[in-house]
Amino acid sequence: MKRISFVAFFSLILCLFYSCTNEVTPIGWGLTNGLLGTDFTDTCTVEAYSLLEDTINTTNLSANMIGQLHDPVFGNSTASTYAQFTLSGSSLNFGSSPVLDSVVLTLQISNYYGDTTSKVGIRVYQLTEGLSDNSRYNSSSTTAYDPTPLNYSLTGYTIQPHTSVVVDTGSYSPHLRIRLSQAFGQYLLNNQSQMSNIASFESFFKGLRISAVSHTGNTGYILISNITSSLTGITLYYHNDGTASKYTFPSKTSCTRYTNIAHDYNASQDADFTQEVLLGQQSVGHNKLFVQASGGVKTKITFPHLHNSFQQLNNQVVVNRAELVISNVSPDEAYLIQPNGLSLQGIRKSDGGISYLPDDEYYMGSTYFGGTYDATTHEYRFRITEYVQGQIMGNSELTNSLNLVVKGAGVRANRLIMGGSGLTDDKRLRLELSYTTY
Repeated sequence: MKRISFVAFFSLILCLFYSCTNEVTPIGWGLTNGLLGTDFTDTCTVEAYSLLEDTINTTNLSANMIGQLHDPVFGNSTASTYAQFTLSGSSLNFGSSPVLDSVVLTLQISNYYGDTTSKVGIRVYQLTEGLSDNSRYNSSSTTAYDPTPLNYSLTGYTIQPHTSVVVDTGSYSPHLRIRLSQAFGQYLLNNQSQMSNIASFESFFKGLRISAVSHTGNTGYILISNITSSLTGITLYYHNDGTASKYTFPSKTSCTRYTNIAHDYNASQDADFTQEVLLGQQSVGHNKLFVQASGGVKTKITFPHLHNSFQQLNNQVVVNRAELVISNVSPDEAYLIQPNGLSLQGIRKSDGGISYLPDDEYYMGSTYFGGTYDATTHEYRFRITEYVQGQIMGNSELTNSLNLVVKGAGVRANRLIMGGSGLTDDKRLRLELSYTTY
């Protein structure tokens, strides 16, 4: 009898142990939607409207943007890159009597946005003001430059982002080649004395502004380039006593660089965009919302009644899963492709500053947090379980509003038109909430 009691007691302990493995976690209780006592709603009040983004930091990012783009909804955008260049090594010797053949600026192609059959009038200028490695440059920053372009000819350039480039006998990854003026090449050859070391060269040659002034066709394009790639640089082709030589001035990771993006929203042909984003008529966001990368447009999303609504239940509430669902209402646009990923920014109660959500991929990983575009459903989904739990309980350090922005906006030119919470179909902005009360 005692043996039977012991076995029963031991079995009970094991059952209790394993049943506790689904207890409270940082994201709720881990309960599934199929459990009894779990409720679901997708009718929580969500208010949203779109507005112009503040300037964003573009200092020394992984890529830079150059080009000009016309979007019938978002208007015109022009991207310019300011970049410092340096010596390939610690010293330089062109020889006793170098003769210039040509000088070429090459720009590695990482990605693009727009119509690659368009020609964009890219202009190259020499900076007259140095770039500081201690400064923070943003999407509206500018640096002084000589207004005379360095281009050999003032033409338009197409890009071939998927085609290798053959130079001499070698084949190289896709890049754009812009021939610069002979006068600029001679200027470099004539100042070898300024190139005895890196510090001397960077003081003498402050860098380039690479920008766009025009485009052909309806759309144009914005080129996204890794300026610090080995494919990017200013290459001098010269000969000395009959021997052909070349020397490249690269832009290394130690070099300062940034992107300036100018948006002309007056060129928008969309009345809803103009009324909501430019004129501040927030009610338009009930049906249509907008986000744009490169310091363009963001959407503010608010959950005004989460705390009060659940307090009226007079019960404790555990959020099992909360997903914010965002739908693309203009998929398959020609050339104007939606962002691959979006991001949510929390807003601190204490000072109004931007903060990570407790569910953000910074803490929980991208697989959990979400925000990646699903081309089948045309949706983005964010799991914001812990954030919503904090709002319901009233103990969150964040406000009940979030900013929706393009992920990696400083190196992207994409945009998105999405459904507002006032739509009556599955394209509406909504919070899908599974919860348990006890």
